[in-house]
Amino acid sequence: MQNGTSDDVKKIVTVLNEAEVPSEDAVEVVVSPPFVFLQQAKALLRPDFAVAAQNCWVRKGGAFTGEISAEMLVNLQVPWVILGHSERRALLSESNDFVADKVAYALAQGLKVIACIGETLEQREAGTTMEVVAAQTKAIAEKISDWTNVVLAYEPVWAIGTGKVASRAQAQEVHDGLRKWLHANVGPAVAESTRIIYGGSVNGANCKELAAQPDLDGFLVGGASLKPEFVDIIKSATVKSSSA
Repeated sequence: MQNGTSDDVKKIVTVLNEAEVPSEDAVEVVVSPPFVFLQQAKALLRPDFAVAAQNCWVRKGGAFTGEISAEMLVNLQVPWVILGHSERRALLSESNDFVADKVAYALAQGLKVIACIGETLEQREAGTTMEVVAAQTKAIAEKISDWTNVVLAYEPVWAIGTGKVASRAQAQEVHDGLRKWLHANVGPAVAESTRIIYGGSVNGANCKELAAQPDLDGFLVGGASLKPEFVDIIKSATVKSSSA
């Protein structure tokens, strides 16, 4: 998200650094500030939390003014990048194929990728949710062979920043469908090992019931990541293990 100042970054990082959260074995925490604050966040953040860029260019750097290349992120030792966010798909017309090319190039440079997929309200109301997310995932699957460093982030566009949240049943249904799609089209091992996380108005109040769903492997957190409740969301990662 395009939010914050350097002082805001300091405040948020301070809260995170002081938080008591489960160990890295239980939950992997990745913080994704805007490009201009990446170095600051990385320098201040506790070592068990990683940073991610919010985007990168589709191929090697060059005459692409205003863009940031995967190589630059590697050079800065930024391990993660978020690609295909719904806002970039909608506002900047990034197609499924373009996003897939980005994912493939970033992976080839050694970055780990959070690849975003999701349907609009119109698509959900038309009953095409699974068609849409399957097509978005298929484009990526056609360009990569190794899923080790890919996390899929399902973000229903109608639930991003709107206060509307997919019910736990709606979220689980899509995550289950995505896992079945991966099983049938990529392979059982990839379907089992690939993390599918949920994004869309996740907050401290709803994170536990969402985290308890069998096919939700974590969250891509928006507005709530700017608030202290982000710590509660991190802690919700242990819901499954504590109820097992």
